[in-house]
Formats: sequence, C-alpha cells, structure tokens
Amino acid sequence: MKAKNYIAGLLFLLCLQVVAQQDPQFNQYFFNPLGINPAYAGSRGSLSAVAVHRSQWVGFKGAPSTESFAIHSPTQRKRIGVGLQILNDRIGPKNTTVVSGVYAYKVRIGRGKLGLGIRASLYNYIFDWDEIEYKDGTNFGSIERGKETYLTPSFDFGMYYSDRRNYVGVELTHLNEGKLGVKADNVNLDFDSRQRFQVILTAGRAFVFSRKLTFKPSILVKTTTNQPAFIDLNASFLLKEKLWLGASYRRGYGAVAIVEYSVTKLLRVGYSVDFALTTLNRQNGGSHEIFIGYDLKLFKSGTTSPRYF
Repeated sequence: MKAKNYIAGLLFLLCLQVVAQQDPQFNQYFFNPLGINPAYAGSRGSLSAVAVHRSQWVGFKGAPSTESFAIHSPTQRKRIGVGLQILNDRIGPKNTTVVSGVYAYKVRIGRGKLGLGIRASLYNYIFDWDEIEYKDGTNFGSIERGKETYLTPSFDFGMYYSDRRNYVGVELTHLNEGKLGVKADNVNLDFDSRQRFQVILTAGRAFVFSRKLTFKPSILVKTTTNQPAFIDLNASFLLKEKLWLGASYRRGYGAVAIVEYSVTKLLRVGYSVDFALTTLNRQNGGSHEIFIGYDLKLFKSGTTSPRYF
C-alpha cells in the first residue's frame, strides 16, 4: 500500500465518521474559553477579539488545518454578553465553515458570576470527492464525484461560573444532532452522518504565590455516546504577570507545550506545539497553533489585570 493511499483512506474515513472529534480541538482553549462555552461571552469586561490558526500533523497531505476568529463583549448593562464566531476547518476532501452567534446572561453568586449562554450556528460542509485517492485494486463502489454542499444548523447551551481565581463550566453541544446528508451510492460503510451531542466539562484554579509567580492547573473533558472520553490535563505558570508557560497531557494522544506573552495589557500572543506519543508521531512534524488576542476597553470598569481566565 502506498503511503499516500493509506493517508487518503484514513482521511476519507475521518471525513465520513462524524463522531467524538467532529469539532476542531485547540490546545489554547483556556486562553479562549468562548470557543468551548457560550456562557463565557462578555466575561472579560471588554470587547475581546481572538484569532487562532492551527496546522495539525504537519507533513501529511490533506492534514487538518483550522482558522478561528471570535469577538465578544458585555453590553452596557454588563449582565448580558454577546458574541460572533467564525471558523474554517479543512481535512482532506472536507471543508467546514461555521458562523455562530452567542448570547449570555450573568448573575452574581457569592464572589463570582454564573453565566448562562446559548450558541446558534450554521455549518456549511463541502465534500470534494475528486480529492479522494483510492488504493489500487480496491473497489469502494460508486461514489458521486465532484463537490457536495450541506447546510446544517446547530444549537449549544453552556453554564460558566468564575470568580477571581476559579472557574468551572459545562457545555452541551449539537443539541439538535443535525444531519449532514452525505450521499454515497453502493458503498458498504457503517456510519451515521450526524453531528453528535457532546458534553464538555472544564475547570481550573489559579494559585497566586506572588506577583511574580502564579500556578494554574486546568482540565477539559469531552464525552459523547459510544466513544471514549477525551481528557486534556494542563499545568501553567504565569511569570511576572506577563508570560504564561504551560504543558498539557492528552489521554491517548500525547503532550503539548504552550507559551503566551502579554505584549501590553490589551494585546496577547501565544504559540503551542503538540506531539503524538504514538506511531502517528513518526509520520508527521507535530501540530502547531498560533494565537492572538486583543481587549478593547469599552466601559469605565475595564478589564481586571492580570486575568487568569
């Protein structure tokens, strides 16, 4: 089997089987909580914009590549947060574009705030069957050639509680389990082309030892039906309220190294690299992620500095 045919077959199956990893996973999720919980909208107390680019499995032809942009802000009433998210994800013959609107309402509980949020999204899936390379001699049957496009709505709900040094959140994604409607004639493959309902849990705490050193452990867990749980464990250190250095362990996959630097009180930049601790690591140059965040003060209260979440 030629390497390119093996990879093409793998990507083909990944494109059809919409299961636990149906949505892109970012290493720096804790620097952009809106990406995994709509209830976070407006939590930074300012107009906040974040852009992320991720290149996964560098060296693989047709490997995943993702760009994400999000902007959110509290309203003048401050209890309400609104946001807009745009995402583009490519893997092999599949390209997905997502546009989302976010709304969150916050109430004060104790020393912190509880946010309740909803996200309404429109997914545009494009499958280019001409990009598929088949193993010589293998009969996959007859698949319609050319491009197919599918529009699918999706709805998410989230809860997010945070105070100065703690946060915990839960998101329920793809509540309607939207159908993709992928057509494949005479192909004997066992798959259900639907978005899968997921539960995403996050939690973290900042231990402030001094103005020069803060330690922040965090965890992310994703669960869905008939699939093993996705678990990401992270430990990060904030040095002199400017530089974040962190590392993550992702169960069943590998390790991640993360750095974020506050150029100013408003501008942040970050970079991460992850490596599979499996045989997959021998076939690629790792996965790389670039992050840029900017906060624009809108109201007199402004943002709290430094921010841990």
